[in-house]
Amino acid sequence: MRFTLLLTGTFLVTASLLPAAKKVVSPNTSASNDQVDIIATIFMTPEEIVQKLGVDPGKGVALLQVRVVPKTNDSVQISPEDFILLAHDDGERSKPFDPAQIAGQGTLVVSSATDKTNKQTSGFGGFGGMIGGGSGSSPGNSKPTTLSTKMDTKNQGNDKLLEALKAKQFPQKDTNQPVEGYLYFPLDGKHKLKNMALLYRGPAGRLDLEFEH
Repeated sequence: MRFTLLLTGTFLVTASLLPAAKKVVSPNTSASNDQVDIIATIFMTPEEIVQKLGVDPGKGVALLQVRVVPKTNDSVQISPEDFILLAHDDGERSKPFDPAQIAGQGTLVVSSATDKTNKQTSGFGGFGGMIGGGSGSSPGNSKPTTLSTKMDTKNQGNDKLLEALKAKQFPQKDTNQPVEGYLYFPLDGKHKLKNMALLYRGPAGRLDLEFEH
């Protein structure tokens, strides 16, 4: 009995010295309304992205695996353009890349502008144009950030990468069946997973998918 009590006491002391368990932030999230269910998984490290795609899209890309499940018999129009990636910590918002913007002819240089400051971030193959809305900021942040692009035509593109990205891209179609695919978002700087959100703004309504849970 004395030996048992000694072991129990030792276990309690040891347990009290262990560090508190950290909160696990899931890379999965979901949201739904009466028309659709949307499930999303985010990958932000280069290792995860290469593992999922089988190719390296380069720096400054966040990969979102998205599944949309219509809940009625009526067809729903879906498109990559229905989605926005939001970083709550600095208000950065971006629309997904088209595969040609990452791997097409030329190099896409992504720049972020916060108020009157500009900084160049990453280069990708493709063509230019405005990437994100960036018209507002997240709560607690008064400096909205917009991602924009310009062209550098020195590079010749990557056909293998372009083919792989197109094959796995989230489709644009009218359907009443579940649809799944990848979205490729520009992401400037380092962001914690708990600060990321995927916004759906499409024909089936408005949904916010937060990755903080």
